[in-house]
Amino acid sequence: MEDQKLAVPEQKLTVGDGILAMLNAPIDPKSAARRVPAPLSWVWPVIVLLAIYCGVGILTAPYAISIGDAQIAQRGIPPEQAENARRLLHIIAQITPFLTPIVVVLAIALFAWLVGVTGSMAGLRTKFRDVYALMASCALIIALQAIAVIIVVRAKGDEITSQEQLTPPFGLDLLLPNAHGVLFALLNFFSIFEVWYLIVLTFGLAYLAKVSKGKAFFAITPAWVLPLLFRVVQAMLQPGTAQ
Repeated sequence: MEDQKLAVPEQKLTVGDGILAMLNAPIDPKSAARRVPAPLSWVWPVIVLLAIYCGVGILTAPYAISIGDAQIAQRGIPPEQAENARRLLHIIAQITPFLTPIVVVLAIALFAWLVGVTGSMAGLRTKFRDVYALMASCALIIALQAIAVIIVVRAKGDEITSQEQLTPPFGLDLLLPNAHGVLFALLNFFSIFEVWYLIVLTFGLAYLAKVSKGKAFFAITPAWVLPLLFRVVQAMLQPGTAQ
């Protein structure tokens, strides 16, 4: 008589599982990876990210204007040109809080696609939709850093005249408080939030694709190398700080 094996049906995921995937991603990537295939799992982190970055952008706009005004003053351009530059700056500062959240979620989509491409080189077999849902959920950690930044800046109450003042230390930059330019950008990038994000994303992707942590970390390379390069280039272009 042949052995009969009872097939255990997989538990059907619900919309609630998608919400749990978002909530679990920062603390339990294994649970999050198990739930990201749930319906609409990518929608919830996107909504939260849009709300957070829009709110932070509105609170940050006055500081961006102060930085821009300071840079215009340093350039010593004629008064009429300076006034036109300030007027344009203020318009951009009013629009940016509503554009930035959209750019963020689109950037995550780009990184999710790049992670899928890089992962395929290491043998990962994943769906773009699931990778995007996982990365968007993990990106809430970076959003927490944005909240922490605005809290620290407002608590200090200092006048903000440079981008470095708008990026308080949360990581390696604590060890070198006098760092500036590219060195500051490198140290500031690897904050406790960024390291936390990379760890949970690596573990989550490993569980999602059922591969080793090493292969998963290789796959997420574009998710941190490209933002790091952007931060370095930004520092090099910042007046008076690329040193």
